[in-house]
This record gives sequence, C-alpha cells and structure tokens, in this order.
Amino acid sequence: MLFSHVEKVAPKRIGFAILGALLALSCARTGMKEGAPPGLGKAAAEPLANPPRGPFGYSMLTSEDGENLEIGDFVPYDDCAGCHERQWEELQGSIHSVAHTDPIYRATAELARAEAGPETYAYCSGCHSPQGVSSGLIPDTPDSELPEIAKAGILCDVCHQVSSLTGSTGPWGEPGNASFVLSPDEDRKFGPPAGTDDEADHAVETRDFLATSEFCASCHTIIHPLNGLRIEHTYAEWKGSVYAEKGIECQDCHMRSVEDAVKVAETLVPVKVLGKSEPESGEREIFPHFFVGGNANADLLGGSHEHAVMGEERLKSAARLVIEAPSGAVAGDTLRFEVVVLNVAAGHNLPTSLTELREMWVELEVRSMDGGVLFHSGRLEANGDIPEGAMRFGALAGDAQGRITYKPWEVTQFLFKRLIPPKGAERDHFEVPLPKGLAGELRIEAKLWYRSAPPKVVASLLGDEAFELKRVEMARSEVALAVH
Repeated sequence: MLFSHVEKVAPKRIGFAILGALLALSCARTGMKEGAPPGLGKAAAEPLANPPRGPFGYSMLTSEDGENLEIGDFVPYDDCAGCHERQWEELQGSIHSVAHTDPIYRATAELARAEAGPETYAYCSGCHSPQGVSSGLIPDTPDSELPEIAKAGILCDVCHQVSSLTGSTGPWGEPGNASFVLSPDEDRKFGPPAGTDDEADHAVETRDFLATSEFCASCHTIIHPLNGLRIEHTYAEWKGSVYAEKGIECQDCHMRSVEDAVKVAETLVPVKVLGKSEPESGEREIFPHFFVGGNANADLLGGSHEHAVMGEERLKSAARLVIEAPSGAVAGDTLRFEVVVLNVAAGHNLPTSLTELREMWVELEVRSMDGGVLFHSGRLEANGDIPEGAMRFGALAGDAQGRITYKPWEVTQFLFKRLIPPKGAERDHFEVPLPKGLAGELRIEAKLWYRSAPPKVVASLLGDEAFELKRVEMARSEVALAVH
C-alpha cells in the first residue's frame, strides 16, 4: 500500500504522550491533516499459521539445489579488483560493502539474535551476508569466528552470481526477503545486457533482470516473515509511480552520478553512461557502482567520505520546499500560510526504506523585523527528539499491543505513517496570531531536515560507543511580507 497522507490511530491505543500529542494538536501547531485515508486503524497483522520458508530459513535465498554452498566458491573483492579496478574503487566504503559490519546494523542484528533467535538473525543476514547464510556459516557461527569473506557485505560475487529471481513466483507474490538463486562459479559471472566481454578471463552470461528494479527489490523489500507485514516497500512505491510508467529503473538513478540522477528525475528519460568494464576492454554502456542513496553517514558507517558527500547531495536534490503566504499581514490579526514539501527527484516515497527509523521534518520560524521570534516549530529538543507540533514525515511502528517499537521483529502494524509519493507533495496549514502594534516586515523561514535514525535509537543500540548521525538540510525556503 502507498501512503501519501497522515496515517493515525486513536492515541489511547498507543499509550505514548508524544504520539498522542502528534495526532491531537491542532493544524495551527502541527499542520497534520484531519481525515485518515482508507484502510487506517486496521488490526495488527496476525501471525501466519505456516510462515513460508526457504532452504536456509525464513529468508527466500536459495541455491540451485537448495543445498549449502561452499564459502570458498565466492570470490573476494580484491580478486575482482585485479581487472575491474574502477568498480572496486567505487564500491569501497559503500553501504553495500559494509552491509554486515555497519555498526548500527551489527548491533541490531545481534539484538535480533538475542531476542528473536538465530533464525531471525539468519533472515536478516540473507540480504546482509548472502554468502554467509547460503554456506551455512550463519547463524550458528559467532561473528568473531566468521571468515572475512562472510563479513564482507554485498560482494561483487553476490550480485554477479545470481542466476535467477524467484520473487514473482514465491510465497509473497513479489520480490523481497532475498528472493534470488545464488550459483557461484569462479569461471562464470552473470552480467546485464551489453555486459558480455570477449576479452574477459571468465565466461559472462547475460541476465536481463540485473538491469531491473525487481533485482534491487529482492533485498530492498522487507516482508515480516512471520506475519507478512510489508516493513520496507520501496519497490511498490516505485512501481506505482510515473518513474515505473516511463521505464525508469532503480539503476537509472542509483547507478548514476547525482547530476545524472537529477537529470533522469527531471526528464524521466534514462541517461546512458559509457565506460570500460576493465582497462583493456572496449567502451560500452556500463553503470557506476557507487549505489548511493540517502546514506550521508557513509563515512561514519563505512569510512567513505566520498559516499557520504554523494549521499548528502542526493538528499539535497530530492525535495523542494515552498511557503505559500500572502504578500502582507495586518497587526493584531492572524497570519495564515501553508508550507509545501514536494518530492521532485526520488522515484520512491520520501522518506523510504525503514520509515520507522528515517526522519524528515520541517523547522519553521516566523520572525519580526527586529528578530523577535513570533512562532517556531520543528526545532529539535535538547535530547535530539523532534518536538511535538512539527510537520514531520516517516512512520511509527507498533507491536501487537500497540506500543511503539524500533525492533523489526516486533512490528505488526504502523501507528503513524506520512510519506510523500514520487512527484507528489504534502502541505500543512499554519496560523500565527500577530500582536497589535507590530510594524515593518515579517520573515517566514522553513528548512527541511533529514536523518537516518533518532538519536535515542542509536544510543540504545550502541551504548557508550554511540555517535551522532548527521542531520542534513534537504531544502529551505524564505519569504518576506509587510505588516500594516
């Protein structure tokens, strides 16, 4: 299901003062819309009588015969770098390359292992270390005893050893939960169309799906394995958009430079990128391998400043902020205006992915000519929380008892969800009483902020080793109006 408005349930079901305030405050403070879209207030997803399983547990990951693979069948990054140096350099420090070792994921995964059991840990690892799961090393091997290749994240030899996709014929009827078949062979790799090189030291077989969104969705759709709730549904967000209608695939933005991705979003026409698979090969269409999304913390998680900069640039290109206000105001009267957030360059919702963690909000101020603040909203609390009354986007996930949870294995429902669909917009109405005797000029300033997770979640996961995730200013807008 796609959500483009506020989703809410009765505050009494949640029992958290902050959420109750979020849903109850008037539009003058929160701007949150009255009237829920269809389907709100549904009961929590119930446990499935027979949760679907693959040969390696709840993950849909499989091998050709369903048997364990040998970890030695997977080629490490450095072996690929001998011929494909450019691609290797682009991957270094990417979120793909640290999929298993990213400290926030690592802490979450170990918590899942402790609280929900080894099968849940293996389910997560089906996408974060497919080689570790398919070889049988995960979940029973302690992380400290895993060979380095099992902890190396999404290897070149994961994507390029997928022989087929199983999502459309699988139990969920769509790609997700590692719905692919791994067929490692050091003498053969799979490549996208136009990916065959006669000069290659190994055979290359074409797989058209490598250039499709379904391939990405194999891991970027997360379906709760025990109750079927769609926790991460970026693929469905894209599939229902004009991007999919125009044939723009995930790769057309996320395997492109920021500049090219913006061009694709503006024109809805793919940008062809030419290059060489390896230095001695001929030039052909070949995609960059940075795989950058909104990962502005790539330097903190994987040590790559370059990926962090690109992630921040992508966030800053994704949205536009507009203030719709009158040209003048009357002292002693009420100033009425609207703030509009537009999704201009993301082929999925804003925010997307694990929306119960991702936070996007508007910080708003109305100031008089002498600098006095007449109204403010969205200024972070001292503890880093987004304050009550902010125009905010994202989600709050709930467990079966309606309590807020950040643990995916506990999620059975969404208590609140507000996302902006591709090429869509969300607006909030604000009302500010103006004091009598006010004169001169008023300024309204709005900033759109984004961060990957709330500080309290990072602190609860990492304890004394917690660090502050970056807060990225995605967009800003300012208007001035005269007071009479």
